[in-house]
Formats: sequence, C-alpha cells, structure tokens
Amino acid sequence: MNYQDKEIYFYLLLIISIILTRIPVIGKYFRVVNTLFHESGHGIMAMITSGKILKIELFSDTSGSASTLSKNKFGQFLIALAGYPVSSISALVFFYLIFTGNYFFILYILAGITLINLIFFVRNAYGIFWLISFAAILFVIFYYGDDFIRFGTCVFFSSIILSDSLISSFLLIVISYRDSKKAGDATNLKNITHIPSIFWAVLFFLQAVIFAYLTISQYFPLINQLSGK
Repeated sequence: MNYQDKEIYFYLLLIISIILTRIPVIGKYFRVVNTLFHESGHGIMAMITSGKILKIELFSDTSGSASTLSKNKFGQFLIALAGYPVSSISALVFFYLIFTGNYFFILYILAGITLINLIFFVRNAYGIFWLISFAAILFVIFYYGDDFIRFGTCVFFSSIILSDSLISSFLLIVISYRDSKKAGDATNLKNITHIPSIFWAVLFFLQAVIFAYLTISQYFPLINQLSGK
C-alpha cells in the first residue's frame, strides 16, 4: 500500500468510525474502547498516588465507573481529574504512532490494557463480556490480518478515542448544566473542591479540544502537508 492509498484509507476509516459509532448497539459496543481508557486513567492515577483500585465497571451504554481508594483528598482530586485527559492524550499518542509508522504498537497497548483490566479489575458481567470479545477481535486481527487490516484497525480505534473524547466531554457540559449531581467526574470534583461541576466540565472539554487540535494539526495526513511540516 503506497502513501497516497494510505492517506485515502486513513480518511475513509475516520469517516466510518464517526458514522459507525453513532449506530445503536454496535456503535456503543465500539465506543466502550474510549470508556476503557477513561476508567483506566482513573485507575492509573490511583496507583500513581499510592491509592488502590477496587474495581472498574464497563457498561453497554458506554458509561463506566472506577471505584478507588485514596490516602488523602489531593489523591482523590487527581484520580477524579485523570479520566478525560488520559483519553485525549491516548488519542494523541496513537496518532503519533500511526504518523511515524509504528502503529503496530497500538495493538499491543490495546491488548495490554484489555487483559490487565480483565484479569485484575473488571468484574461486572457486561465488562467481562466486552473485554473477552474485544481481546478476541484483537487476537484475530493480530495473527490473521495483513498490514492493511492492522493499519486500518489502529486508525479505526484511534479515531473512536479521539472523537469520543471530544463528544463525551461536550455532553458532560450539557449534563452539568441540566443536573450537576449527575455529572460524573465533574460532580466528584465539585464535591472535593466545592467548585461548580460546570467549571470542571468546561475544563475537560477545553483540554479535549486542545489535544484534538494538536493531534489533527500534527499527525493527520494532508493537513500536515499543507502546514508545511
């Protein structure tokens, strides 16, 4: 596959990922990959701050939860803060790997996070089902797919994480405005800091926009060429 074909393939997969993830049932299934990274972000921060992960749950409506223990309030703050940025940073890193031709590392990262969560942290029924089925998909692609399929898979899932990190953080603003008690991480941060949840929701959205801009401007074909990079 030459560079021009890869460029066309890249944008085709980007469009497919956005459309497919808006289709009921199957779209939500694939969007859970962003939930996995989001909740793992909370878990990673818990471990960094010497806390503990009790359990992680993944649900069919693309929501999730991470139950953690922290030794102090600052640790709780960092854990609550980590989910959205980890998704945004993951998208940036993944597109960097695609841009540099090291996209096969994305399959390793996806498989590693999936297996770690399956073995150690996720215990709800849908979460276990999703992780097993997702691991099976990755296994088939890794061992039986050619370079064309592997490249497409990496672009596909990277696009989902990028688009959903933006959309989910924007929806959090709407939820925070309508009912600040049901705004997930923004509500948790409000309870910890006494700063309104809408502030945290807007902050999450702004960081998602910044990382999306960096990702698109630096690592998308054609855009990168037009900018002279």
